[in-house]
Amino acid sequence: MRKLAGGWRFVVVMTLLAGVAGTAQALNWQTVAADTYKLLWKEITYTELQVDGEQAMPAEGDILTPSYAKQIVIRYGLSVSAERFRKLTDDSLAGGYSEEELAPHRRAIDTFNSWYLGVEKGDKYRLSWQPGVGLSLHHNETHLGTLADAQAAQVILSVWLGRAAVSEDQRDSFLRQWRSATNRLAEN
Repeated sequence: MRKLAGGWRFVVVMTLLAGVAGTAQALNWQTVAADTYKLLWKEITYTELQVDGEQAMPAEGDILTPSYAKQIVIRYGLSVSAERFRKLTDDSLAGGYSEEELAPHRRAIDTFNSWYLGVEKGDKYRLSWQPGVGLSLHHNETHLGTLADAQAAQVILSVWLGRAAVSEDQRDSFLRQWRSATNRLAEN
């Protein structure tokens, strides 16, 4: 009887995990913004902003709204170390927020930073926020981790889409493209 109860628990846990994985895969991701960052003639990154095409734009118009699914896919044109990603994230957040604002999210930020791996030319990172699932980070197709904390996820995503943006020009371009594409999707 004991084996049966343990086996039953295993089946329930695996079914729940499959449901979460199924939810993560079931969204209708559509690219609403894209940009190539170049330094002179060398491509540094190609980045896409994707959203679930089935959802309406948030009422307040803020892409970082926790009820709004989004993902950022970044393909790299050069090698970058994991340490450099950590420093870039921390420096961007420190430039966009006060220490008091970051303090409640420090553990989540440090956890997210610990997932970074170095990249080689052609590698990709994918950051996905899905309500009810969390903020997931993938390196190529390998899942590195998921944070469930919506407020910490908003802060981390602000490195690309908010007030801590590494590139304000890219952020502004993405938000303009997103608003335009979302309005077109709503019309169809």
